[in-house]
Amino acid sequence: MTFKEVIEFCKKHKYCITYGVVGLLSAILMLTIGFFRTLLILILSAIGITAGYFLDRYGLKTIREVIKFTFKRK
Repeated sequence: MTFKEVIEFCKKHKYCITYGVVGLLSAILMLTIGFFRTLLILILSAIGITAGYFLDRYGLKTIREVIKFTFKRK
């Protein structure tokens, strides 16, 4: 198998490879540090990814306005 064929295979099956690696890393983390610590890492990572997504999409100014509106005193 040539390098070009490997690249084409990876492009064709990118989700299988990605989620396979994520599953493998999750299993390794669960076996080494435990279920709840792994769950905490996954939750905090999801929060970070979500915050980064909104910052990329809407910018910092809009995020500040949303935070001010959310925590505004009534």
